[in-house]
Amino acid sequence: MTTRRSLLRKIGLTGIGTATGIALLPTPPHSTTLHGTVEGTEPPTAAVDWIGTEITTEDETPVCRYHYAPTRDGFVPTAPFNVVLIPAADGEAGLERVMTVLDEEGWVRNPVEYTRFAWNRTTDSYVRQQATAAQTYWGASGRRHVRCWSFEDVVSMQAHEDTGARPKHGIASYRRGRETIEAIFDAAGWRVSPGAIDLTNESGPDHDGRATLILEDP
Repeated sequence: MTTRRSLLRKIGLTGIGTATGIALLPTPPHSTTLHGTVEGTEPPTAAVDWIGTEITTEDETPVCRYHYAPTRDGFVPTAPFNVVLIPAADGEAGLERVMTVLDEEGWVRNPVEYTRFAWNRTTDSYVRQQATAAQTYWGASGRRHVRCWSFEDVVSMQAHEDTGARPKHGIASYRRGRETIEAIFDAAGWRVSPGAIDLTNESGPDHDGRATLILEDP
């Protein structure tokens, strides 16, 4: 099983529930990034075993490809993952490092949202979202929104832009959600490589099947 430390040794990135509440620190939903354009370098081609090849199943790597909704007949995929982060800490501490970056950006944890699950290959089970955040609690007029899971010390993030909350939240853009996360972590000093991982999970309205790889230096 690949660990975070072995991944960090291999990676050579060179520049790369419902409750009541109020909206906090909103950012205009039409804004593509918060800190300008990320100047991404060429993505690594052979830095780790699961870069430079197509990932077609969720048992190949620690990286999640979709999150799922429960139904009477099991779980169905609802949205593609599009960001992979490797923090300079293990397990829960690493996930908290990721979420702290969004805290510092003024995002709200545990916003109004649907509950989703991701497949954990080490336990052969679906796991409820472990951390979530959004630009606003309600997202009345749209917002950027993420759900995160940490498996084998790799954080998989589903990032998107929501439509307005009424009549119900939908997906306005996966691309703009991913670009916003790229810009936030780039500004925080993490190494960002846009589109480095091919998860073969293309999905409308605008997801190209690739995930951005973001690395925190140890």
